[in-house]
Formats: sequence, structure tokens, C-alpha cells
Amino acid sequence: MKYLIVGIDVSRSSIAACFMLEKPSNPRDDYFDADIEVFHSNIENLNRLRAKIENYKADKIIAICEPTGMNYARLWMNKLGDWGCEVRMISNSKLPNYRAELMGKEGKSGAKTDDIDAFAIACWYFDKSESDYLKIRDSLVSKIKSVCLRLEHLNRLQSPIINRMRQELAWQCPEIALVRSAKLQEELPPLLWGWLADRRKSKKYDRILEATIGSGIESQTRWAASQYCEIEEEIFKLKKELVQLIDSSQFEEYRRIFAKFGFGYQLQGYLLGAIYPIQDFLKGDQPEIKIRKNRQTGKESKLKLSERRFMRAVGMGVVREDSGQKKKGKQSGSALCRKALWQWCFTRLEVSRNNPPLSFTYGQGADAEKMSPAENLRRRKKGGTPVKLARQRVIVRCIRELFKELSSIVKI
Repeated sequence: MKYLIVGIDVSRSSIAACFMLEKPSNPRDDYFDADIEVFHSNIENLNRLRAKIENYKADKIIAICEPTGMNYARLWMNKLGDWGCEVRMISNSKLPNYRAELMGKEGKSGAKTDDIDAFAIACWYFDKSESDYLKIRDSLVSKIKSVCLRLEHLNRLQSPIINRMRQELAWQCPEIALVRSAKLQEELPPLLWGWLADRRKSKKYDRILEATIGSGIESQTRWAASQYCEIEEEIFKLKKELVQLIDSSQFEEYRRIFAKFGFGYQLQGYLLGAIYPIQDFLKGDQPEIKIRKNRQTGKESKLKLSERRFMRAVGMGVVREDSGQKKKGKQSGSALCRKALWQWCFTRLEVSRNNPPLSFTYGQGADAEKMSPAENLRRRKKGGTPVKLARQRVIVRCIRELFKELSSIVKI
């Protein structure tokens, strides 16, 4: 069977594509004779790319690219999929080392260019196994993550608009400049901003405006309020869509466990995007655990490899960066999941009336005690643990318990 490998390096409005039928015997020299072309994002270049692929008359076409800049890559991935090509992705963190190993670190061939990237991506197919490719997300999970990212973007847009309006109201109508208008109905914007945008009626604010010492509401402020209300409407639509997506029957067991932890729909969306399906973190439907000897103490210890992978995926993993006498580490994984988990801690664990019905066993033997993570957080803070560290440790414990709960789904 004749295979055609297409290594693709994606740019903002074009791709560099390397076409390869077999692995070069001497990559450093053969790169200069490789079949590499640049295709821009227009109909002529799309037709040219398709004709180029068809001219090879291959039985199977495998296109490989990096996930960096997925919004730019999606056009090409969709088109290649429509043409019957198999699309694979490789980790952008692993490509630099492979490229340096393949092409050398010195000389012109070791420089990083789009062409060299495309050439190295094509060569990847011949040197790596199936496990070295990224897994393509479930289509429903991809849609959920896309909705969550759009919600995150819209939430970031709101604060600058409100801050600017408050500054303008300080001289246009100072009596309402500092009013904290609560959102009481999901489908409606807060009363103050809805009134400013002429979308809601309020006799109270009408009276305040008539008696104001300011110069009166200007059109620019009302326009900004209208922008804010439009964002609120879009957020409401997206939240509704997110609820419908997560309520799909395939996530039923995940939702049951998420509900125990008191996770909101947006946090559930981030978690599903990072950890679904949970089987990807297990080995033979069981958490992978290895017994290894500690190099310093010589004692045997358990390495919970599946749990570590899970922790990294949700942004609560730690990567060691020791150097000489300095022992340090840094957090790794999804920054969005990490941020959402901290927000969950602030809104659910820190506020007693919102505490989820959770309880874990802390301590061992005679000292073992069952308590909720919220109570554990309060005790840590009372005991003098720095607040940030206390929150961090409580969140980490909750995520470990979440992994145990999700792992049990596979055994059912």
C-alpha cells in the first residue's frame, strides 16, 4: 500500500506542507531536496493543495500537524478530512527536541523555519509509534470546551466596560456611579445597566437622573451599556447551550460525581475538556501505580502515575525544576482549569452556606478524622498555614478524591 505523509506547519494565513512517501536516509542533506510548498488561505491554493495530493495517487494520505493555533489549523484540518485524509496531531512541546535530533543544532539545517518544521513533522511518522500522537477529542467534548472558552472571553470583556462606565458616571450622574446592581434574573441584564441601555424601566433611576448634580447621561455611556447588555445576552445563550451539551447521557456518571463536589457547569465543561474519558489516564481500567526505591533514602515508595497525569491535566500538577542545592517546582497543566478550581474554592468552600456535601478522612490510625474540605480549610487557616498554601492543599486533596471517584466509573 502506498502511503503519502503530509507534514504541515500552520501559520496565520498559510501552511508549509512537506510531502513524503518514505523516510529520508540522511535528513540533514535530503531536507534541501524535499517536496515542500507553501499554501495560502484562498480557493486557488486549496485547489492546488488538493491537486498536489491527488497527483501522488497514494492509497492512504496521513496529514500531521501541531495543535498550536488551532483556530488557524481548523480550516486545513476540515478540508483534509473532507478529502478523505487521516488527520493526526503531535505535541508542540515534543517537536523542538525531535527537530534538533533530526536536523542538528548547528548550521543552517538546524535553524527553525516553517519549512524545517513541516519536514520534521513529516519525518515524525516514520520514527514514532501510535502512542506518540495526541488523541483527538470527542466531538461533543470539543464543542463544550469551545463554548467554555467563548464564555471566558466574554467574561473578560465585561469588566473594562463597567469600569469605563463608572468613570463616566462619576461626572454625568455621580449618585449611581458606585451602585452595585445585582443580576437577579439570568435572562435579563442587571437593572442599572439595562436602564442605562434603555432595555429596562426603573422609576427609581429616572428620579435620580432628574435630580442629579451631574451633567446627565451621554450617548457614549448608553452605547457602552448597550454593549454590556449584548454581552450579557450572549453569555446567557452560551450558558444555556453549555447546560444542554453537558446534560448529554454520555456524561451522566461524570455529572453525578461533579454534583457531589458542587462544580458549576462552566467548571464541569473545563474538566470534561481536560479529562474525558477517564480511561485515558488508566492502565487496564485500573490506576497505574509503580513501586520504586527512593534514591536518597533507599526506601520503597508508591508512584501514583495515573493520578499524577490527572493532576497535570486539570492544572494542579507539579513539575520539578531542581538545580544544585535549589529544590523547587512549578505548577503545570491547564491554566483555565486551575483558575476555575480556585474560583470554586472561593465561592463554595470559603462561603459556609455554599459548602458542598463532601467529607474525607484526614490522618491515619487513631488520629483519623472525617471532615469536610471546607472545615479542613478553616482549621488550616486557624493553625497559621498561609492562606494561599491552605487553599492550594485543600484543592489538591479534592482533586485526588475526584480522581478516585471518576476511576470507579470504569469498574461499574
